[in-house]
Amino acid sequence: MKRAVITATLAVCLAQSAMQAAAQTVNDQCFAIGDIAGQVASWRMHKKTKAQALDQAAKYYQGKADQQALNAIIERIYGPEGKSMTPDQASMVFTAECANHQKAPSAKE
Repeated sequence: MKRAVITATLAVCLAQSAMQAAAQTVNDQCFAIGDIAGQVASWRMHKKTKAQALDQAAKYYQGKADQQALNAIIERIYGPEGKSMTPDQASMVFTAECANHQKAPSAKE
């Protein structure tokens, strides 16, 4: 059930980013980062190659910041660290890291 929700959420995000008028960035939206990480982990589990994942990301995200964020997610999930991550684990890890990263500057003030 969770995978279906994540997939549906990602589909909505991808559809929104594909439309020029509703272009959004994902690199600063933790929930989107987590959803995408879960989807990438699902691709890996279903034998999609790293090259296929990079092509899919490039197809839907043209913004430089978005592409960098997605490429970093893909690199980690397809690397040694991500090989054992389930989609749910990937979603939680990336969402938490994003949230901690966003909180960090305010903690220094």
